[in-house]
Amino acid sequence: MTILLAQHAGFCWGVRRVVHLAEEQARTCTRPVYTFGPLIHNNAVIERLTQHGIRVIPPDADDAALAQLAPDALIIIRAHGVPPHATARLQQAGFALVNGTCPHVEKIQHLIAAAHQAGRTVFILGDAAHAEVIGLLGFCDTRGHVVHTAADLPNLSPATPITVVAQSTLDATTFTALVGAITARFTNVIVEDTRCHATSRTQAEARALCARVAAMVIIGDRHSANTNRLEQICRECGARTFHVEHADDLQPGDFVGCATVGVTAGSSTPDWLIAAVITRLESFT
Repeated sequence: MTILLAQHAGFCWGVRRVVHLAEEQARTCTRPVYTFGPLIHNNAVIERLTQHGIRVIPPDADDAALAQLAPDALIIIRAHGVPPHATARLQQAGFALVNGTCPHVEKIQHLIAAAHQAGRTVFILGDAAHAEVIGLLGFCDTRGHVVHTAADLPNLSPATPITVVAQSTLDATTFTALVGAITARFTNVIVEDTRCHATSRTQAEARALCARVAAMVIIGDRHSANTNRLEQICRECGARTFHVEHADDLQPGDFVGCATVGVTAGSSTPDWLIAAVITRLESFT
């Protein structure tokens, strides 16, 4: 069996940055360290950080729950970012904050805040339940709308000033289709293509690998939107596709007759997990 690993599989730079930041705090900080919500969408990484003493505060924690934390606690804002009111609430409670928001996501937050201040209605293309989108929505108050499909477009005047941004992990096909639907209905539209180029590159590499292999292995947490999208892309390409969270999820019988197997991973998948999957695949040969 020949194994082909995508060149840019695994941690994107924003995720790598926040994980290193958290690991540094675990090594050097003398006060209790928490993350506000899961730092990234990968349970294996969260479990490893927990072993280093970093605990997770649920993002919906109420004031009573926050009051139970040590008053000198240090709280790391997760890579997906949080709404401004969440940051203000933590600051008012007296906690020290470390901003782990991905700089690319911060750029989207600033674009939304500027559009909102200019009186424009903001359309956020993405998944309303995703942590990043929840955070972005907080920067435009009542003039923000999350658009997952064309059916989600609100019934507004065609002349309404609209600024369009996208969840950073949105795929190109969905982005293009939704922008087309918006510009067909509204006349005053500014489109900001805020998709992360690292995500787009990983998706393009997955498509290219599908044409060269008998099967694809996608590594990543099932709560990771970009990992799930990689799985969807590979299935759409017609590849025999396996989405795994751990190396042990792979079974030898799955690859009978597969001379070549492609491997890629979501942007929140660590190198050590990718290496473990490669080692297990090699054991099948």
